[in-house]
Amino acid sequence: MYLDEKIALMERARRQKEKMDREEAEKKGKEDKEHKIELEEALKGILKGQLSLPDGEHLEFEPRSYTDQLVPMIVFKNFFQASKEDEEGVIYVNHDKNVSQVLSWPKKFVKPVPFSLWDNQLVNGMASSGLHAKVEKKNQLQSLEYLCFEVPTGEGWLYNVIFRKKGKGQTISGNYNCLKEDKDTYGIILEAMVMALDQWFIDGERGVLFGEEHGEEQGK
Repeated sequence: MYLDEKIALMERARRQKEKMDREEAEKKGKEDKEHKIELEEALKGILKGQLSLPDGEHLEFEPRSYTDQLVPMIVFKNFFQASKEDEEGVIYVNHDKNVSQVLSWPKKFVKPVPFSLWDNQLVNGMASSGLHAKVEKKNQLQSLEYLCFEVPTGEGWLYNVIFRKKGKGQTISGNYNCLKEDKDTYGIILEAMVMALDQWFIDGERGVLFGEEHGEEQGK
């Protein structure tokens, strides 16, 4: 076989591989889009108290309050397998889904780092422990502010949504997380739960936070 024929075969094989890789990437992108939910859609469902995912899974939500100060939190209903509450916080864990919600209300005064520096403090703090955190989003709401970031662990990458209440003292903070591979479903839901909690701080419970009427108003 002549040299130019070998080169032609190699070129043909290269083009075929590129085509297969491109088709596989397009297929994966389409599948990811089909399973992804929008933030507004998740928020609307949470405010109604229930949400159905593209794969058919049905989730329910409920508001809870803690301590005599009535510290609020919105959690998954009939979802968690383990929980623990003490004088300064509560944690809920679903081991099968690798989803957790943590809310803290420290007794001691904690002066928060300015929001503009919060992501740098997080990244540098993780780096000092040998972890590489990647901040994907930062946002300020009316009562809360939050960061979304990824970080590697011994069991794979986790997607985290950390938040805190605005003010001179960090009176309430939280960390919700799931697997990185679930960030387009559970990650979106966890972020929307922070937004729903912000709405609770703005409006108060008022008995309609998880009502049909309130959910429809928020979805507009």
